[in-house]
Amino acid sequence: MPVTVLADYPILYPLNESRRRYAVSSGFGIRMHPVKKKRILHAGVDLAAPYGTPVYASGSGKVVEARYSSSYGWYIEIRHAGGFSTLYAHLSKLHVRKGSDVRIGRHIGNVGHTGIATGNHLHFELRKNGKPQNPLQWVILKDSRSKKSH
Repeated sequence: MPVTVLADYPILYPLNESRRRYAVSSGFGIRMHPVKKKRILHAGVDLAAPYGTPVYASGSGKVVEARYSSSYGWYIEIRHAGGFSTLYAHLSKLHVRKGSDVRIGRHIGNVGHTGIATGNHLHFELRKNGKPQNPLQWVILKDSRSKKSH
């Protein structure tokens, strides 16, 4: 049976806050969608950040999606240990491919405003066994700098 370490779980904040703080521009939960103008579940959090800001893997795992969709724009989904997965959306650039193994803290993409987005931000989702969770209740580490980012 493989040994799972804490780094295999999504515990790291996906933006490096060592130099600046990033505001939560839209929280987790039911909200009025800014474009669709109806109340729906916002299954993640939006973190306002300048275009091109590096985005880091919140835990080690395998990239199960790295592609474009009309709603998420360019996005990455990573499967982690314990039934967890994370999704990083509205990216301007992707630095990983589907099937890649990533380590916690790896630079995986950059903030953008692709797909249905009203401005530059990272849409960050966390799921446990497929069920959306508030990522801010799970993430415990704020410094996403990595000694080796690739």
